[in-house]
Amino acid sequence: MVRLVDASEAIRAAFPAEYADVYAGVTSLGDPAVLTLLLAVVYWTYRREATAQLVGYAFVAFSLTVLTKGFFAMPRPPEAVWLVETDGYGFPSGHAMAGAVVYGGMALEFGWLASRARAAAAAAVGLAVGFSRVVLGVHYLGDVLVGLALGVLVLLAGRTLWRDRPVVGYAVAAVLAVPALLVTGGSEMALTLFGSCLGGVLGCQALLEEGPPASRAETATLAVVGIVAIVGIRALAPVFDSVSVGIVLHDALLVAVILALPAAVRTVRAAIPVLPDPATTRK
Repeated sequence: MVRLVDASEAIRAAFPAEYADVYAGVTSLGDPAVLTLLLAVVYWTYRREATAQLVGYAFVAFSLTVLTKGFFAMPRPPEAVWLVETDGYGFPSGHAMAGAVVYGGMALEFGWLASRARAAAAAAVGLAVGFSRVVLGVHYLGDVLVGLALGVLVLLAGRTLWRDRPVVGYAVAAVLAVPALLVTGGSEMALTLFGSCLGGVLGCQALLEEGPPASRAETATLAVVGIVAIVGIRALAPVFDSVSVGIVLHDALLVAVILALPAAVRTVRAAIPVLPDPATTRK
């Protein structure tokens, strides 16, 4: 399989190693933890159903990444050329696939293709995330190109087969996570993905009854409460991570809470009696 070793070396040579922190900052835009927080905030404050659809695409991409990496089991470049620490197999690039799916998906689902500037910005970020992996020495160029291609295929499949039905995306991702569990021997990443997909299927039940944020106050409340909820659930990870089932339950809870939070906040607000207007009371 062609991994374009010579071209990868040429790319690394063109970017000075002293700017490794800059390259690492770019690559972090494709990290699962960063994307979880980013997409959660976008979901709570911007376009709910479109973002839920986008997250479904992302989960399919992540499951496909773990499955293909475990199946091919191809090594990364030598550690001597790494500018950051990493682990796992090298083919294909999960960051490249995530960059294509998430940032390309934003352009598709949010209607940014109508604006050349927004479409170009989304494409630039997605490509930068992928190629930063070559610059950092943790992937070959061939890994990145295949990751980008698979990401585009996931977007095309999702838009064609289950557009406007985000729950289908989570279900497809969960199905892909099962063979990923098998080929990786039940790795923590595969367990995390399987749990996240199950949480997506459950959380979508609340999404079906929800519209966009009703007000700026609701948007702000969702963002604050949601971030606190994510931090709190993440803090509980050591309690869950002692067994495999715990990892699945932890991540299922995290994703379900993210998706169901708008419905929960509206339910709570509806249950609180509205205080009378002081001017009306004085009369």
